[in-house]
Amino acid sequence: MRIKNLIPTAILALFVTGVGLMAQNLSTLDIPLETPDGDQTSIAEIGADKVTIVSFGATWCVPCKKEMKAINEIYSELQDKGVEYIAVFIDNTKTMAKVGPYVKGKKFKFPVLLDPNSEVFETVNGTEVPYALIYDQNGELQFKHDGYLDGDEEHIKEEAFSLTESPENGSEAESGM
Repeated sequence: MRIKNLIPTAILALFVTGVGLMAQNLSTLDIPLETPDGDQTSIAEIGADKVTIVSFGATWCVPCKKEMKAINEIYSELQDKGVEYIAVFIDNTKTMAKVGPYVKGKKFKFPVLLDPNSEVFETVNGTEVPYALIYDQNGELQFKHDGYLDGDEEHIKEEAFSLTESPENGSEAESGM
C-alpha cells in the first residue's frame, strides 16, 4: 500500500474512533426524547447515578419484543438492585404511532422513549436492533450487546448486577467491551 493511500485511511480510523468515544458516557445521551405519553426526558436524566441498561428496539423487531418481555418480568428485581432499564424505540414515523399502544398492551413497567429519527441510536453507533448498552453508576459504558437470544436477559442482569457491587467487597466489574 502506498503512503498516499495510508493517510486517508488513518484519518478515517481517527474519525471513527472519535465518533465511537462520543457515546462512552451516559451524559452524552442528554438529548430530549419523547415518551409515548408525549412527555420529554432524556436517557441521561433517567439513568443519572444508576447502573443503566439502554436497549434500542422497534415494534417490527421480533428479538426486541422478546427481550423487552423478558426484561419486564425481571424489572422489579433490577430496580431492587438499583439498576434502571430504558427501552428506546427507533421506529420510523410510519410505525412510531404503534409504540404507545404496544407498550400499554404489554404493560411494560420500565421507561420507554422514542427516537424516530434514530439520532440517539446513531450517537451510540448502533447498527442493528436490539442493541443494549450497560452503563455503570458513573455513566461509563461497560458492556454492549448486539441482538437477543432467549436467556440473554440473565446475562445482561448479571453484568448489570456486577456493576452495583462495590469494590470494597472485593468484587470489581470486568468490562465486556
